[in-house]
Amino acid sequence: MTDSALLTLRTMLQERADLMKTIHSKNEHWKYKGFEELVLNCGREMEAIPLPKKIKLGIPKQCYFNCIELIQKHQDLTYVEGYALDADISFPVAHSWLMNPQGKAIDPTWKSAGLCYIGVPFSTQWVLDFLEARKQRGRDDYLSLFESNYLEEFSFLKEGVPQFDKSGV
Repeated sequence: MTDSALLTLRTMLQERADLMKTIHSKNEHWKYKGFEELVLNCGREMEAIPLPKKIKLGIPKQCYFNCIELIQKHQDLTYVEGYALDADISFPVAHSWLMNPQGKAIDPTWKSAGLCYIGVPFSTQWVLDFLEARKQRGRDDYLSLFESNYLEEFSFLKEGVPQFDKSGV
């Protein structure tokens, strides 16, 4: 992770966050006006490491599915959702990845690790409980926790991430 890539990611996310504050100015009681602001406030910067041998590369463009499947098999890994910057894409990508116990990003979806990552870690049990609650409401799929938070009436934007601390939910 270079300082330049991290600065680029943070700057672009801040620009988007500022735009969302303007767009959602009527939602004055919301804690965050967009997920970029939430991630900048609550997320952790993470440097990526190569994919460990115990983890196979997942399905392309299915980062949420790949990571949710893997946290159920590898209890030492943590689900993370946020934004990443890839060498081949010139803008922040909404993405999920895994975090190892040392706080490093493990990306089971992209062939090459991204340049840098900023995201919110969630405990495995919290993610599974959250997805089970969605399932009880008729959604039996692995969508983004953030981008599909409309299913919970934007609760993360209105109230923040439940029980958040910098070590993860």
